[in-house]
Amino acid sequence: MTNPNYVDSTGLHTETVTDIITTLESGFRAIYGPNINLNSNSPDSQLINLFAQALIDNLDSIVQVYNSFDPDTAIGSVLDQRAAINGIVRRGASYTRTNVTLTVTQAVTITGLDTNPAAPFTVQDLTGNKFNLVTTTSFAAAGDYICEFQAAVAGQIETIPNSITTISTITAGISACNNPDNAIITGLNQETDIELRLRRSQSVSRPSTGYLPGMTADLLSIDNVVDVKVYENNSSATDVNGTPGHTIWCVVDGGTETDIATVIYNKRNAGCGMRGSVIHLVPQVNGIDLPVKFDRPVYQNLYIQLTVESLSPTHLIDSDFLKQTIYDQVVYTIYQPADYTAITTVVKNADKYAVVVSGGVSIDNITFSPFLYPSTLKNRFLLSISRISITVI
Repeated sequence: MTNPNYVDSTGLHTETVTDIITTLESGFRAIYGPNINLNSNSPDSQLINLFAQALIDNLDSIVQVYNSFDPDTAIGSVLDQRAAINGIVRRGASYTRTNVTLTVTQAVTITGLDTNPAAPFTVQDLTGNKFNLVTTTSFAAAGDYICEFQAAVAGQIETIPNSITTISTITAGISACNNPDNAIITGLNQETDIELRLRRSQSVSRPSTGYLPGMTADLLSIDNVVDVKVYENNSSATDVNGTPGHTIWCVVDGGTETDIATVIYNKRNAGCGMRGSVIHLVPQVNGIDLPVKFDRPVYQNLYIQLTVESLSPTHLIDSDFLKQTIYDQVVYTIYQPADYTAITTVVKNADKYAVVVSGGVSIDNITFSPFLYPSTLKNRFLLSISRISITVI
């Protein structure tokens, strides 16, 4: 008998569960006779379904192994191996850093991560997130002092002003703490499979003949760069976005100014102008420093509102689980629009009984729409579990 599962020039071919059941039923009838009872409630039919499910599970495993050879479909550690072929390594999570004002009542020294990484002076916010002192500091007299703290856990730990008010490391001479401002740097979660696939795909443009794809790929290859958008105005007049004629506008999330400016300097066309509020001097062979301009993205809070109903009266929808799933799986790049239907797909994949009956996305938590773009070309939507509202009916 010809094997129905095979690989040819067009790819991998496998049976469907319907094909498998049909083949098994034919086999049973050949053994026990054409009058065998194979109705869905019969023992033999249930046995066939067990055999079919076992076979389809094995075939699914084979399909996953086959697909893992393609970096655009591989997942997890296998994707790491495939991306490494192109010199791309999955980026780890980074840490949130924020300034905290300490109220000191006497001369005291507190240790930081630099000298005591195992047990630094620690404070925490209202939700229990802990922050460690970065640098060991000595205070000669009483007063209020601003010190830099780093989140104890890597990832997208957001801080709200006036929320870090608890001292975890009780120390004589330190009576209070508070963070009057937003974080200096908000940490980033470990790069997801989707983000890694996109960056690997863009990386193969590095040797391209067009300078724009090559510049984007080189910028993405810089350590700690998580996203890049390069806009070009090749006309003679300033465009509707405010970019002057014959000018490029690079918006880069992450990485050092030196590395970014060097790539732009090496990749831009001769005579091409640059736009941006960040200016970094790059030394040239002739001894004259060239000011290279680019911008950093501006994070913009995104609100998500969903009303969800269960298909089954006996199935309870876990709204907290759905919020966490949306937060983990929905990641926006620079100037990427928020699409309500894409969010509903994430919900459906997370809970097959959940039906999103209404909802939308918003930047002001008042007006919700099916989709919307960030306010400017350099904005990037930022999610928070606290800004995801799910009502179960």
